[in-house]
Amino acid sequence: MAAARIAAVFLTAILPLTSAQQPSESQLTVQVVDRTGAFVSGARIAINPLPASSRSFLAANSQGLATIGLPSGRYTLSIAASGFADWTRQVEVQSGADRTITATLEVVSGGDPVIVDSYAPDIPCGTPEPVFIPLQPVSNLAPLPSHGSQKR
Repeated sequence: MAAARIAAVFLTAILPLTSAQQPSESQLTVQVVDRTGAFVSGARIAINPLPASSRSFLAANSQGLATIGLPSGRYTLSIAASGFADWTRQVEVQSGADRTITATLEVVSGGDPVIVDSYAPDIPCGTPEPVFIPLQPVSNLAPLPSHGSQKR
């Protein structure tokens, strides 16, 4: 019984210390769009300084979104996508405060082609029905009136 009481007191004293030592992460969500508001899927998002637990970059999903957990601090976000100018901004992440950043990319003229990957269910797909116009022999056509010889 005394050992259980000592263990309870020890855990009560240690738990607040261990939770205070671990930095709390915040969710940073990046929304990547073009000037028209269309999603830019596959955009590469680099974070500097890179958190130890993450990959070297994130990739935006089909809705142009990428989310990462970050400890509080100041980060540089750099976003690159084919056909668009690079986008770089400083971002401040505060402990326990989730944040969403919208990155609007500008199209680069003369750059790589921009591939739009979207689905619009309202637009009919497929081949239109062919229209046949029957040919008429030239003898069935009426001559055009001549206007050159008449005076006005």
